[in-house]
Amino acid sequence: MVEMKEKSEEVTETLHIPVLRRKWQIVVLQLVSTASLLMLLKRMSEIYGPCSDQFVIDHSETSWCPSYEHTRGLMWLSNQGDLYIPDILLGIGQTGTLSLIGPLLMCALAAFAADRFWALSHELQTKIKQGTWIAIAAWMFIPFVFSWVISMVYDGLHFPLDHIGHLFSPLGLLLELIFLGIVFAPVLAGLIGIWGLSKRSISWAVGYYIIVIAFHSILTFEPVLSEVDLGLRPLPTQIGEGSMFWGLVSPLAASLLGIALLILLFMESGIAAIGHLEYASSLPEDAKRDREYIRQFNNLVNSHLLQLCMVVGLVAITTALALAFDDLMISLVGVFEGSQWTGQVKESLELQMTYGKVISAGLFILVVAGMRFVVPWQTLSGYFESALANLRSTDSVEQSDN
Repeated sequence: MVEMKEKSEEVTETLHIPVLRRKWQIVVLQLVSTASLLMLLKRMSEIYGPCSDQFVIDHSETSWCPSYEHTRGLMWLSNQGDLYIPDILLGIGQTGTLSLIGPLLMCALAAFAADRFWALSHELQTKIKQGTWIAIAAWMFIPFVFSWVISMVYDGLHFPLDHIGHLFSPLGLLLELIFLGIVFAPVLAGLIGIWGLSKRSISWAVGYYIIVIAFHSILTFEPVLSEVDLGLRPLPTQIGEGSMFWGLVSPLAASLLGIALLILLFMESGIAAIGHLEYASSLPEDAKRDREYIRQFNNLVNSHLLQLCMVVGLVAITTALALAFDDLMISLVGVFEGSQWTGQVKESLELQMTYGKVISAGLFILVVAGMRFVVPWQTLSGYFESALANLRSTDSVEQSDN
């Protein structure tokens, strides 16, 4: 009975890509990456989506400003003429998370279509591209020629100046896709990267989000804002007192830290799934059916899942400590000295400003970097890895005994 079970395992469990893509560890990594991507979209829309209060007072709640929100631009475009994509798919007339559902469905369908397209042969891909260009050309020229001919039947021979607008019909759809792409392009690229196994798409999505954050910080920087006000809502210059996670971070710092952790989790889990599949595909054909290779692959993926949780947790803790390093340092000095100077410095406005926190985080990095000469981090990590290896070996022995 045991031999029959082992033979069935040898047949069903291999290291071929179609089998591994259904493996629960790989699916978990892809689902974690997808969930992080969707949560990142929601947090980015909440923090960088609203226009400034003064802009809303001067104009209206629905007026367009170049914030990270798609419905304002689409509503402005709908005032110029009818839209080709239905409002329910664009999210027009909806607020909050509901406005994201329709575009997300389109992104999922587009990612699935792109994956199926790349799986086709080169000849079939070429035919689809040619058919697409032919359909666009027909969309441009057939209504143009038809309206011109009908007009000449009733009004006589004339130049088609009044019918040139038909040639620009696809431009309206292109503008709708551009307004959608400003917000949902990284989501589409991320989905293609996660489920289409493309590291480049995942890296592009991460880079896009970083560029959006950088542009927002530059355009809302006070010297720039005094010269050119585009209506973006600037983030508070004061980080605020720590009131979350045992007083380490403030609500503003926690929201920004959440975005950073979501970017890290999205990138690491998505690229990890692709990396494991690339490793399996590079193995010889005999090794893909070898039970020892399969066992090592399972241990590798399981340990990666554990390390991913630990790394994200450590990054969150160390970043929170870096942001609160000024308070910790002043409190430590106050314990030893107890002078009035520490209280005055702690209440200093400069330390509460954004650049004060940046300086504090830089000092924390210097301290941690200097600790590597004192604390044997490599030895400690070696002990930890040995404990994990012993735990995995114990589990393997228990499973073989059972």
